[in-house]
Amino acid sequence: MPRGVPALSVPRLEAPSVLSGHERRVSAVSLTADGSRLLSSSLDRTLRLWDTAGGACTTVLSGHTSDVNAAALSPDGTLAVSGSGELTLQESIVRIWDVRSAKARRDLTGHEGEVSTVALDAGRHRVVSGSADETVRIWDSETGTCLLVLQGHTGWVRSVALSPDATRVVSAGMDGTVRVWDAKSGAPAHTLNGHTDKVYAVAISPEGRRALTGSKDRTLRLWDIDAGRALRELEGHEGVVRGVTFLPDGHRALSTGEDKTVRLWDLDTGLCVATEHTSGAGLCVASSAEGRRVAVGTYDRKIFLWDVARPA
Repeated sequence: MPRGVPALSVPRLEAPSVLSGHERRVSAVSLTADGSRLLSSSLDRTLRLWDTAGGACTTVLSGHTSDVNAAALSPDGTLAVSGSGELTLQESIVRIWDVRSAKARRDLTGHEGEVSTVALDAGRHRVVSGSADETVRIWDSETGTCLLVLQGHTGWVRSVALSPDATRVVSAGMDGTVRVWDAKSGAPAHTLNGHTDKVYAVAISPEGRRALTGSKDRTLRLWDIDAGRALRELEGHEGVVRGVTFLPDGHRALSTGEDKTVRLWDLDTGLCVATEHTSGAGLCVASSAEGRRVAVGTYDRKIFLWDVARPA
């Protein structure tokens, strides 16, 4: 732990449980608000729902005919969304799932390239998706209507995030840029430059004013998305940063990457205050809204699940 950081101020990640069942690498993880259930997606063409207390897979969502690259779960665990490139249909789709019945509710079609990332606001019936076709799309999940197509990226869009009030979208891509959009009009608000290589991950803070990104340049960057400026660069990873997430207090965040580590950051100081290890490259990370559980999906088909011990 870096000198000067009080031990009691740092949440601890307890010894992890490891969930196994996917047959290919895990592409996305998402937790319910209370952390009791976990959704994972994989290049094995399935999504799986897990009971985090016992580690059992309770539901398998199947039907995709190609890699499932992205997934998100509603806070109550009743609705899920996934993204893939469907080989049999010759088109890429975003799929809405009824988790309780384990059946697809609706397919959202329109992307002309593989869907690589999705975000879900179930309360407002909004889905955001990003694709290899270099666009971001905003959908009405109830009607299946594409409301907006956001154009500006000059490379594959690898990650999207929707602000808690659903007024802004932040996207990141292979062109090395991070872009902030007005989610109501689709107008571009800011283009955030600073990363020196492809950007693979983005998350928006709980209060909705900052974004955190992870890049192939091995750094994370913290941004003020209102002002459109960089706040801090976070260094420590020794490989591509593939996943980022804020903890609920907004002052700390987690990242994971190809160096097989999970790192806990103090965003006020920019210091890495704890490091955990995974058996394979970390490809995605998620925290429950109440902050008690953290999940990481890895290249070697596993999901690492930590209980978070809060500081005294």
